[in-house]
Amino acid sequence: MLGRIAIDLTKDNNQVRRLETTLRLAKTHNAEVVGVYPSPEPSDYLRDGSLIPREVSQMMTAHLAQERDEMKALFEDQAAAAGVKAIWRNPKGLSEDVLALHARYCDLVVMSQTVKQTSSVRPSIAEAVITSAGRPVLMVPYIGEQHPVGSRILVCWDHGRRAARAFADAAPILANAKEIVIVSIDERSNRLVSQDVHEEDIEAYCVSKGYVKPRRVRLDSADAGIGNTILNAASDHGSDLIVMGAYNRSRAREWMLGGTSKTLLDSMTVPILFSH
Repeated sequence: MLGRIAIDLTKDNNQVRRLETTLRLAKTHNAEVVGVYPSPEPSDYLRDGSLIPREVSQMMTAHLAQERDEMKALFEDQAAAAGVKAIWRNPKGLSEDVLALHARYCDLVVMSQTVKQTSSVRPSIAEAVITSAGRPVLMVPYIGEQHPVGSRILVCWDHGRRAARAFADAAPILANAKEIVIVSIDERSNRLVSQDVHEEDIEAYCVSKGYVKPRRVRLDSADAGIGNTILNAASDHGSDLIVMGAYNRSRAREWMLGGTSKTLLDSMTVPILFSH
């Protein structure tokens, strides 16, 4: 069971969906929710805070305080209505830093789908948290129907370290799943045979953990690409959650996610639990 869930309470176009998803999950697991509202200083919006006129700085400070109070009221009211214990935190600093920090005191952190960036020079806040938090990050999409998360789970499995980490990180949610589909894409079965890995090993692992018996699905990404193949599989199986390991572009840029992970962040239609 999940015991503590952190949520990004930054005011944006998806905070209501994000909060609803988090409270439903917390209710299912009888978990407490830590609402993290990062508070940048007005000077953080400009390269040189000394250039902000005093009057403008005061207006920005008042506006930020009003947004903070509105979000706190929404968070506490919705949590009380759901019967979920809520803890409000208002840390100072960059969003990616404070969210990653508070995530480390929880079982996972809930954030919203990233906004497509025209430049790939810097990571999005979501990417930065995924790669630095040391905890799984549940991403909530901007679109799609709102359902309780974790009843029908699609697990991405490539026999690698990150996939194994994601599988383990999702254990509290997998334990309550009614259906688990394990999808492998472009799998090289001959290598597994030579390494004496058996077809039933992943099934045996799930049974040993008390999960429902999983279904194995093998797909070819062909011209669609791995990311789109995963999204199509989730749609085909009616999945309400995707579990996958997050991959980097290269070791030289550990904070940058690779093509498959970025495709899913940009185009997701169901929640995705990323583990890195």
